[in-house]
This record gives sequence, C-alpha cells and structure tokens, in this order.
Amino acid sequence: MKVTALLVSHNGERWLPQVLAALDASTLRPDRVVAVDTGSDDGSVALVESALGSPVIGLPADTTYAAAVRAGLAALPAPDPEDWIWLLHDDSAPGQHCLERLTTAARVAAPEVAVVGPKLREWPSLKRLLEVGVTISGTGRRETGLETGEYDQGQHDDVGPVLAVNTAGMLVRHQVLAETGLADELPLFGNDIDLGWRLARQGQQVTVSPDAVMFHVEAAHRGRRRGVLTERPRRDERAAAVFTVLANGSSRAHPYRLLRLLVAGLLRSLGFLLVRAPAEAREELAALGVVYGHPGRLLAARRARRRAATVSDRDVRPLLAPVWMPWRHGLDFGIEVLRALVHVVREALGRRRGAQPSSRPLLTRLVRSPSVWAAVFFFVVALVASRDLLHGAPLHGGALWAVPDGVGHWWHTWVASWHWLGQGSAAPGPPYLLPLAVAGSVLFGQPGLVVWLLFCLTVPLTLLGALRFLRRVTVGGWAPVWGAAAYALLPVLSGSVSQGRLGTVVGAMVLPWAATAALGLADPSADRRARAVWRTALLVGLLTAFAPIVLGPVIILVLLAPRIGVPALRWTQRAALVVLPLLLVAPALPNLFAAPGIAFVEAGRAASVPVRPDLWHLLAGNSGGPGAAPAWITLGIAFAALVALVRVDTRTRVLRAWIVALLGALCVLVLARVEISLPGIPEPFRAWPGFAMLLVLGALVTAAALAADGALRVVAGASFGWRQPVAAIALLAAVMAPVVGTGWWLAHGTEGPLHRSAGARVPAYMVELASARHDNAAMVLRGGPGAGRQRAVSYQVLRPGVDYLGDDAVLAMTAPDSAVARAVTNLVGGGSATSASVLAANGIAYVFAPAPVSPAVAGALDASSGFASASAPNPHARAWRVVPHQSLTGVDSSGSLLHPWLLAVELLALLAGVVLAMPTRRAS
Repeated sequence: MKVTALLVSHNGERWLPQVLAALDASTLRPDRVVAVDTGSDDGSVALVESALGSPVIGLPADTTYAAAVRAGLAALPAPDPEDWIWLLHDDSAPGQHCLERLTTAARVAAPEVAVVGPKLREWPSLKRLLEVGVTISGTGRRETGLETGEYDQGQHDDVGPVLAVNTAGMLVRHQVLAETGLADELPLFGNDIDLGWRLARQGQQVTVSPDAVMFHVEAAHRGRRRGVLTERPRRDERAAAVFTVLANGSSRAHPYRLLRLLVAGLLRSLGFLLVRAPAEAREELAALGVVYGHPGRLLAARRARRRAATVSDRDVRPLLAPVWMPWRHGLDFGIEVLRALVHVVREALGRRRGAQPSSRPLLTRLVRSPSVWAAVFFFVVALVASRDLLHGAPLHGGALWAVPDGVGHWWHTWVASWHWLGQGSAAPGPPYLLPLAVAGSVLFGQPGLVVWLLFCLTVPLTLLGALRFLRRVTVGGWAPVWGAAAYALLPVLSGSVSQGRLGTVVGAMVLPWAATAALGLADPSADRRARAVWRTALLVGLLTAFAPIVLGPVIILVLLAPRIGVPALRWTQRAALVVLPLLLVAPALPNLFAAPGIAFVEAGRAASVPVRPDLWHLLAGNSGGPGAAPAWITLGIAFAALVALVRVDTRTRVLRAWIVALLGALCVLVLARVEISLPGIPEPFRAWPGFAMLLVLGALVTAAALAADGALRVVAGASFGWRQPVAAIALLAAVMAPVVGTGWWLAHGTEGPLHRSAGARVPAYMVELASARHDNAAMVLRGGPGAGRQRAVSYQVLRPGVDYLGDDAVLAMTAPDSAVARAVTNLVGGGSATSASVLAANGIAYVFAPAPVSPAVAGALDASSGFASASAPNPHARAWRVVPHQSLTGVDSSGSLLHPWLLAVELLALLAGVVLAMPTRRAS
C-alpha cells in the first residue's frame, strides 16, 4: 500500500509552517509528497519547496480545486489498485497519528470502501469538533450532526458509512480519484459532498476513522483567505450546495427540488433583508443566478452522474439527511425566537428610565407587576362592557360600514385600479386597507375578527402600548399605570368606539408605539438613532393611513427637532420621517390632488355624525356625540397636566408634552372650522376630530404622568405651602378619569350606533344577483313627499348588493354620473321614456325604495314605462325591475394607469423601511 500526499496551496503562508511541521512529525510519513500551488503571491511556494526539497507545480490563481488535484495526479505514475491519495489543504494540519490510523482503517476496509476520512477539529482551538463525516439536507444545508462549538470527548467516535468526508485529510483510492474525479462545476466548495454522493451512486463507500484527527482552519469558509476563488465565499458555498442537490438528486423529485430551492432562496434573501443583512441577501440571489442561470451545465451534470450510476437513488437515501431535518432547524430557530421574546418581555417589565435589570424569575415579576394586573383587569372589563357585541352578525353602524365575508375583498379593493362600486369608480382604495388585509390574513382570513378585536378590545390593546411608552419615560411603578389606564379609556369615553370611528380607534393603539419609537431619535448611538428614524416613520405611515391629520403635527415636530431635545438628526433623517409616510400611502395621493379635504378625513364613513366640539369638550377630549361619556370625567386630566408645569425638575419634559398637546389642539380647531367637500358626498361637512382630540389628551396624560412620577417624595420633602393642596387636588382630579371612566363604561357599555346586524340594505335576492354580475346593480331611492323628514329624493347604486368597509372611501371620491342623476330626476319628476334605458345602460337592474316610501315616487315609477313591480322584503317597501335589461354600455371601466406604479412605490417603500428599521446583523 503506497500513499501519496497531495498538498494544494494558495496564499497559505500563515498556516503552511505548522502544516509542514505536522507532516514531518507524523508517525507514518507518506511515500511521496506532491505539491500544487494556484497562483500564490506570498511565500507559500518557497516554504513548500524548502520543506520538501522538490519543485511545486505552479498553476494560475483562478484554477479550480478539481483542476489542481488533476494536475497533481498527472505528475504521478499510472495508479495501482493499492495506491492511495491523501489530500491535504494548506490550512489543515494532521495529528501525529493521523495517517497511520487512516491507512490502518484502509487496509482492513472492504474492497468497496473508496474513501477514508479523519475526524476534523477546529484549528487553533484543537478541541472543538468540526466534522465526523458530513451529509446534506434537501435544502442544501451541510449537516454534520454536531452542535455548534461542541468539544470532542469521543462521543461521536462510533460511526459507520457516511455520505462524504472533507477533502482536508481525505484518503482516497488513486484509481477511484483518477476515474471519478472532482467536479469542475464546483470551483472550491462542495467537492467533498458531490464526490461522496457520486461514489455512493456507483456502489462505493465512504467511511470515517474517528481516531485519526485533522486540524482545520477553514480559511476559505471563514473569509480568511485571499484569492480569486475566495472573494465571495457565501455565494460560492450556497451555489455549490444548490448545484450538488440538483445535480445528484433523483429524477422523480427533480422538478420539486428545482422549485423548492428557488423559492427557499428567495425567502432566505427576504429574511436576510429583514435582519438588515443586504450583503447576505445579495449573495443568496447571486447563488441562485449561478445555478439557475446555467441550465445547460446543470443538465449535463445530471446526465453524467446518471450514466455513471450503478445503484438506485433509494439505496443512497439513508446516507442523506432525514427529510425532517429542515423542520428541526426551523423549530430550533422558533425556539430561539421565543427565547428572545421572553427576554424582551423580561426587559419590558422592568424597562424604566434609569432602572437596573432585575434578577427575579420572569413568573415572579409577572405576578408582582402592576402593569400585568392592569392589562388583565381591563381585558375582563372590556369583555363585560362589550357584552352586547360579543356575538351575532358582524359589527357595523355609525362611521363603520359592514365587514366583508372574506379578506379577499380588502385585498382586491386595495390592489384594483377599477372598482365596481356605485356607478363604477377609478378612485384608489383607501391606504388603511393594506394593514387591515394583512391583519385579516394573519387571523385566518377573518375580517370580522379583526374589527371585533379593534373595537371590543380597544382598551386593553391600547393599554399595552401606553404602558410600554410611559415605562420608558418614567421611573416609578404607579404613574405609568395610571397614565396608561387614563389614555386607554379615551377611545371609549370620547364616543369613538360607540360611533364606529375606525381611524380614532386604531390611532389610539398605534400612537403610543410611534411615540416609543420616537424616543430613540435622541439615542446617543448613531446606529440605534438611524433605526429609530425608520421605525418611527413606519409607525407614522401606519397612523397616516388611518388618520392623515397626523402628518401636520409630525412635520412641525420634525422642524422643531433641534429645539426639543433631538439635535443629532441629519436633514436626510428628518426628511425620511415625512417622506416615508407619504410613500406608504402613495396610491391614495391622487385623491389629495382631486379633493384636498380628504387629508382631514379619518378612516370610516365621512360625514356620518356632524360634531362641533367647543372649548369645554376640547379640554376633555370628548366630541359630545352619541355614545360619549360626560365631558367632566376626563376634564381632570387637563387640570393635572396644567399643575404638572409647577414641578421644576420635570418641567422641560412636561413642556415637550404640552407642545404636542397644543399642536393637537390646533388640528382640532382647524377641523372644527373647515368645511370639506368630496366628490361623492352631496353636501359639505366637517371632519371628525377624534384623533386630534386623542393627541391632545394623550400628550396631557403624558405631562401629568411625568410630573406625578416621584411627586409624593418631592412634595413630602418640601416645607408645607400651597403646592401640597394643589398637588392633592390634581391627584384627585387625575384619578377620577380612569376610576369614574371605568365605572361609566361598565354601566353604559357600547351605547351608540355601533351594533351587530346584517349589513344588506336591499332584498336578499337583489344582493345575490348583484354579487354575481356587475350589470345587476340595485338603485336605492330615498326621500320625496310623504317619505318622512327627507323631502328631496336621493339615490344610491349598490352594484355588489352591499357596500363594505373600505368601499366608503372609494365612493366618497367618486362623483355621481350626470346621466344617471338626470334620469332619476326625470323619473321622479313625472316619468320619462328614456329613464329606464339610461339606468339599464349603466347596469342597474332593480330600483328599491325602503320604507317609508314616498307615494309620489312610487306613483311615478308605477306609471313609467320600462319598470315592472318586483318583490320587496316587507309590505311598506317597494321594488321595481328595470325591464329593458341589457349589458353595460354606459360605464367606462378603464382604471388608472398610474395606480399599479403607485402600489409598487408603496411596497418598495414598505420593504425598505422594514429592512432599515430592523436591528443590524453583525457577521460572526
């Protein structure tokens, strides 16, 4: 048995002295040593020639490992069946007994054993295991069966046949290596697994001799080697893994593997982007390009391997990683994420300004935390107070329209550039549909569940964000709990929940998280400050989608940033705080040019309940509309915030909160005075000021909580004077808001327009027909002489039968069709021979008049040609069928060509914002 050591080097001067010394100290030295160098520009060649006393075979720097091995084999005589080749790297040092034990294992091995490999340990640690044989999973992951950093204690020495061993220290039969060879398609990485897989298909075996030890630096893998073939190790390793799986896998599963690895690569790239690792994402995509961009090379490799195979894929399968191995890695990753979340919760429970981490167990801290008990208390109270809304049909009423049966309606309305609503509309869907659709998709496609959670659990969900924010700006334990409770009750006490005000309800939940993110704008770390900019901008964008009025105060605060404690922001970062939110609502920007007043309208039905809050209601943050609590309940918050200015040591931070409150008050005054006109709403109206009033009260709550934090200690340490009585009165006034407000909420529940009932406003058969075809729309006529208080006749076209949440924003931006309006006027004015034809041309198949029906309107339709009586749901309503039914000819259904591009801008801005807001990933 003759052994030839084949050493391949490339810029390995820093490791070669130890490698050559270890080779010289070996208890069994190889019969011959052949050295090949691939274009080293350091002292590698001189070192090897000096140690071996023979010339080194020189090759270009871009020579692949397979070509270097072939060049070394070419310098040897014809192989004998008993000749073996010992492959060595310039960064792999053999143990003293390595070759001796490898050859011993080779002598006693069966004839079909073609490769014997050593156990690999990490160099320079010398004790950590790297590999004891290796295999590959279906996703291309290199599987060693070892834990990261596992020390060698002999626990893996009992091994049998394996798929492959590392080429560093591989002892392979000369004849096998010459005939089978390494793959030219793999320049540097993955040769070992590919060779082992091919040998297994040829009926030969690979085994490990665990008592033979090789120490390996893994210089190329760890990016410690300079060279043409090591410039992009991540890309090359991933490309080699994907190529190996696709080239050697079974033919039956090949299409599945092609798709699986492509999708997995794209998802991995997205994952790298989400953890702010764009370099890794780029390398992952580049690896896919290397493999999938050369289908001919992959096809030729599969043909060559199939021709050389003598055993089936089924016989090789036991050597591959189990099919469940990727799922195990996914489970491990999930466990790590859960651990991280537990760590975040542990920090959040004690995350106060200047607080030290607690060593108490997490469960103990949960039980003793006032915040946890406050959240549990308000969750129970919310269920009791919302007792009338816990079951039944979907929530709607007031400013909230009916919820669709499936989340697909929201996705379609957001994406589509043309909507079959009313008389047809090219107005874009509202921007808040995207977060609603995402939430609905996460909650198993149940939009009704999304709306129920938002309105019935408003208070506990809002409380969590408020607690997070106030615990970041205060030190005490009870001040943030009071402030969070007082703030969380505002959507209920102001009547926003009872009136179905979606914009205010969601705004109340998101605002504390946006404020928490904004605290990072003053962080001394430039990296954390930059990430805080993008987190804040994303949350402001979410707020803008539901309450566009928020952009006004944000712009002013960005301009005032140097004067309110955030001087380190660059002008580009300040611009990002305004520009990114605008890009996140880009599809809706054409509405702003068509009707600027839309910037004042929150999510929900516009002009549903007109309100004009006076100064009293402004200070109380209360509209005074239906379902609102008495204004005096929350009036104490304003008094407590005013008294907060007295405390000197917190006055600077309190003044910042007052600045936000004044900006919110300015927004309320503007909304109370400006009349808004939208194309789809017949009369001007004043917008609902709910979010602006919420901003005012939220800032006042923050001011009061800042001053209340440690106030008892300060007052007790001062000499008695007027401050003590004033502080006591302020404390009582402040406590009244959450205490009395909770009692009022429990007693009154959700009294107001919000309720549960079927959303249809026309007979069921009309809804079914209209849902099936766009030319089966129903026109609803209301008003006229004798039809209650409404004397003027109004009409509404329900093309899908029912208008859902989100459709209201589209219809509000859609001007009525003049031809249809004239046809209705002529029809109720005495009849017209052409009215029915005009309605039919616009796809209107039915006319429905709900009770009370005007006798004049009913008589006009009965007398007009082209209308036939149809069944109505009750005897007090009337319905007619339009007789000259025909296909749509009066509606131009071409949508906006700009809309798809604006959607793309929004998605790209969202992706960029999320990536930039994520924590920076540091390469190990």
